[in-house]
Amino acid sequence: MWTSAVLTLVLALATGGLRAQEGAAPPPEEIELSIEQAVEMGLARSFDVRIARTEGKIREREMVIQDAVFDPFFTLSANYSKNRRPSVSRLTSLELGIAPEPVVQVNPFESSNYSSGIRLRTVLGSTYSLTVGESGFDRHLASSLAFNPVQEASVRFTATQPLLKGAWYPYNYSAIQVAENNRRLAMDSLETTISDLIFRIEAAYWQLVFSSRNYAANENSLKVATENVEKARKEEAAGTQPKIYVTTIEGQLARRKVEMNDALLQLENSRDNLLDLLQYKGESLRQLWEAGQKTGSFEGIRVIPLSEPMEQVTLPERNPSLAAAFERRADYRQFGALLDNQKTLVDMRANERLPQLDLTGAWAQFGLADSFGDSFSSLGSGDFYGWTVGLQLAMPLSNRGLKSSYDRARDRYQQLKWQRLQTENRIIMEGDQSIRRLRSMARKLVYLDDLVRLKETELEAERRKLAAGASIPFTVNTIENDLLELQTQALQAKTNLEAARSDYIRATGGLLERYGVQLGR
Repeated sequence: MWTSAVLTLVLALATGGLRAQEGAAPPPEEIELSIEQAVEMGLARSFDVRIARTEGKIREREMVIQDAVFDPFFTLSANYSKNRRPSVSRLTSLELGIAPEPVVQVNPFESSNYSSGIRLRTVLGSTYSLTVGESGFDRHLASSLAFNPVQEASVRFTATQPLLKGAWYPYNYSAIQVAENNRRLAMDSLETTISDLIFRIEAAYWQLVFSSRNYAANENSLKVATENVEKARKEEAAGTQPKIYVTTIEGQLARRKVEMNDALLQLENSRDNLLDLLQYKGESLRQLWEAGQKTGSFEGIRVIPLSEPMEQVTLPERNPSLAAAFERRADYRQFGALLDNQKTLVDMRANERLPQLDLTGAWAQFGLADSFGDSFSSLGSGDFYGWTVGLQLAMPLSNRGLKSSYDRARDRYQQLKWQRLQTENRIIMEGDQSIRRLRSMARKLVYLDDLVRLKETELEAERRKLAAGASIPFTVNTIENDLLELQTQALQAKTNLEAARSDYIRATGGLLERYGVQLGR
């Protein structure tokens, strides 16, 4: 697990802003930031990472939910009833001394029932229940024929075992297995999320490095062009240079102002992109706006990149790179769990197409007396019991719904197999292209360094010719513009080389290892 310590920010006052403004402007907030610090800060604050981590916790809770299906249940019930129902008997008329004709009279009847027990389902699909009960009956008209009231105690055990549909371990454990695979998938998704975030932070960081260096170079070129215009105007005033000479130099200054404006826009956008990935201003930019922020979310912040691009690169070999990609990339590894899940669902849907055939059994032990304690004491005699055993069969007259569910699960399984093949092809393509890009960027950087060196030599020679009167300012300006363009390309190539290196490491699944990120699986 990476450290969650918050990046140490070095804040200092500066004497100028990135943009020239009229009047006094507050000094910018300066942040010195290495690429390692940027990655650490992004991982600690990113919404994407937080969402992916929460998904992992959700999947772990789903495992508990599925496993809890087999937890025992405790049951408890109590009820009381009172009835005044009509009853007819010849014995009643004899007791009253009248002719033995049937007499209808009120038959008061009261009953109470208390029971408690345990119910359990197992991974074989069987269900068991054990219930202990006590029933009391108070029948006033029965007092002359038997003892009253009556207390009946009972112990009942019932069991049901599916034999076809819903039966046995593979089917009943499948929900737990799917939940476990979903937890693995959540961890793979978290790994992919972190890898993608690191890649985006690196890309944004190196773009900011280029934009900062490019802005500094354009700032220097603008300063030189301004000095050249001042010098040319003095020479024109002294009569040593014609008007067209000054116009040419002023055109060069106007060009530098345009380039400076574009460089500033690129720098500010690059800064915003990086700080947004790092969530530097907290969780909600909207809250800052609603609180009255008048400028852009990251206006007045100057990020100073501390990491420098490395011009040396080790060119990788294809076979070890692809082997590492298939071993380390989470977006490929997840297909193992996805296919396992879907195969489990196919087997479940196949089982659900079977008829419902259950074996049932029950055993009950009884005790009867005129008091609560005596009724339970008589349970142990073993004289009063009952048992049943049987089979129950249920099957739909039409099975088309279950058949469609099975076909859908099977088709989805085939889809996943094709998607895995697609992913394998994509990984190979990304690996090949990242290696090709890395090699191409390394060659391009060498070529551009040679071009810059040659163009600098050409510019120096042309300036000597201009000083000797053998050239014109337009030619010198053209070479200067070409040199500035080549220098910009060379600077871009250095940061592009770092981006290509990051792309290769991402394609081979090594970004987490590069920054020491460990996930507790």
